[in-house]
Amino acid sequence: MKKIDKFLNEDILKIKKIDFIVIGILVLIYGIISFINLGDMKAPQTYYDLVENEMITIELKNTDDVIKLKYYELDDHANLQIDLSENNVDWYDAGLSESEGSFAWTEYKILKKAKYIRITALENSSLGEVALYGNNNQMITLNSVYSNDKKIDQLTDEQELIPEKVSYMNSTYFDEVYFARSAYEYVHNLPIYEWTHPPLGKLIQAIPIKISNTMAPFFYRFMGNIAGILMIPIMYLLGKELFRKRKYALFSALLVFLDNFHFAQTRMGTVDSFLILFVICSFLFMFRFINKKGDTINLLLSGLFLGLAISVKWTGFYALLALIIIYLIDIIKNKKINIKLIIKSIIFFIIIPLSIYLLSFYVFPKLINFNYHFSGFIDKNINMYNYHASVGDSHKYASKWYQWPIFYNPVWYYTNVYDFAHVATITGLGNIAIWWFSIIAFIYLIVKVIKKRDLTSIYLLITVLCTYLPYIFINRIMFQYHYFIVMPFLILVIVNLFRDIEDKYKINYLIPLYLVLVLIVFIMFFPITSGIPITYEYSESLKLLSSWDW
Repeated sequence: MKKIDKFLNEDILKIKKIDFIVIGILVLIYGIISFINLGDMKAPQTYYDLVENEMITIELKNTDDVIKLKYYELDDHANLQIDLSENNVDWYDAGLSESEGSFAWTEYKILKKAKYIRITALENSSLGEVALYGNNNQMITLNSVYSNDKKIDQLTDEQELIPEKVSYMNSTYFDEVYFARSAYEYVHNLPIYEWTHPPLGKLIQAIPIKISNTMAPFFYRFMGNIAGILMIPIMYLLGKELFRKRKYALFSALLVFLDNFHFAQTRMGTVDSFLILFVICSFLFMFRFINKKGDTINLLLSGLFLGLAISVKWTGFYALLALIIIYLIDIIKNKKINIKLIIKSIIFFIIIPLSIYLLSFYVFPKLINFNYHFSGFIDKNINMYNYHASVGDSHKYASKWYQWPIFYNPVWYYTNVYDFAHVATITGLGNIAIWWFSIIAFIYLIVKVIKKRDLTSIYLLITVLCTYLPYIFINRIMFQYHYFIVMPFLILVIVNLFRDIEDKYKINYLIPLYLVLVLIVFIMFFPITSGIPITYEYSESLKLLSSWDW
């Protein structure tokens, strides 16, 4: 036990072999958990492009009871009029099937007898596979699929890829319908659909799609999950840099590991994972610069990762504000002001970040809907600003900035009913043992800063306030996931509180006890943040607040 205590309490800043081993174990375990059921690695890759009002006719071998139609779509425009016939002469209306979104399977109940099924496109769209199901959910053999007497092969050439059940494993969900679609469009030099954020996040997301030449859930979620995994070692290093003991580094990493919100958000094919990873990397190198008293390589890396962050989402500018304040405090405190440092600071925190941001718009030279003159760059940014300034003010899962610390209204990302007793769901809910306790830790931090003016606590307070308080002044509709950028720093605030308690009262069992509580809560809420099928009763039992809805 004494050896373990010495190992954990060693006062260190340099990364040693044992740190690599600890980090490696954490990454391996979390990586295995996070990659399980991340998504299917195969999906239809050939599509048939329909023009508005084009009719596709599916002929069955025999007149049959048609229970449902299932089809895969590339874009979110596949709103289809369905008509049925037994003789290819007399047709009757079977209703309208509405799109489920880009790269998603749609199921439409028919419950009629037919030999011919006619699909009319209400607007231009692209379809992958189509399938029809009869009694006992058995797939019906198709005799032919044609349009204007021309056979269409693209809709039946990958029938082995049709899933038994539509789920997040084989279809996009939530904002993946925008980000994953845009990543695909970058790979194939198509008009880019999502221009509400800078391009870098989608470009990173596109890498596995390009390498594998496969547009499937596993690949458009891969890089986000990798970013989520990398946050664990970065938080380990941040904890080590701020608190100088291995146990606080491990504590910081474990709290990220066991946060349900982190797990749910980073396994989704969106770009928030990259934003948070780049932000905490930027702070890591800033603190390394401060602790090493002038190593400008770390200052360069801090500015580099800041540039990457703002090239994913403008929220990265909140981090810039905190970094500038921390940097100025360190310069003034240590009297390091000189012309050479000022020039380097301008290069590292203005020229390099803006250059990365600008270049992210010009990586792909053949985009159809982008003006490659500088005026096109300006227009895209003006349009981004106008979009965010005009986003509506109501949504079922919207929430106010002051509601985020308690997860008053978490976003319900996905649900799928398996049978009358079981449901699968993915909700953006954090580990309440972490998030709710962070409120207490933050109050303590404020008191500590006022009373002791501890420099590390001042830096943490600045970071939390700069990444959180700007949302007070934003009038657009907002959601719980906007709080994600604050999460790593609130974890460090918690570590700060436990460190002070241990130092003052000379006890070493509080952190293990707290981690046991965090682990229990993580396991309890894991099913509703991972999409594992559970009973309705268990799902309902987890709704601790009346405002929670999933």
